[in-house]
Amino acid sequence: MNSTPPAEPWSTQVHGETVTLPSTAADIRAALPPERRAEFDAALAELDAAGTSEELRTLRLAWWALEAVPGAVEETDAEVARLRAGDYSGVVTLDENGDLVPLDGHEAA
Repeated sequence: MNSTPPAEPWSTQVHGETVTLPSTAADIRAALPPERRAEFDAALAELDAAGTSEELRTLRLAWWALEAVPGAVEETDAEVARLRAGDYSGVVTLDENGDLVPLDGHEAA
């Protein structure tokens, strides 16, 4: 019997709505269109062959999870482009005390 606890669900915002993402390799593979599954399998095999760290593997799985949700990758790409252009409106981070700090210089909500 497998004693590994189930993965915590992942979620993100797509077009202003919260969506739950698949969070295990098996669930991500199942959620992908059939024509993308071989590419996913190859990407995982490449990570395994390279001895990729668990952190990087999780990041790659998260990206593939986004691939399984229509519009998620395009929205993420648009957000990254906005940030690269220097528009940090609405972006907050945590400081060393765990307090929210806006990156655009405005007060955190």
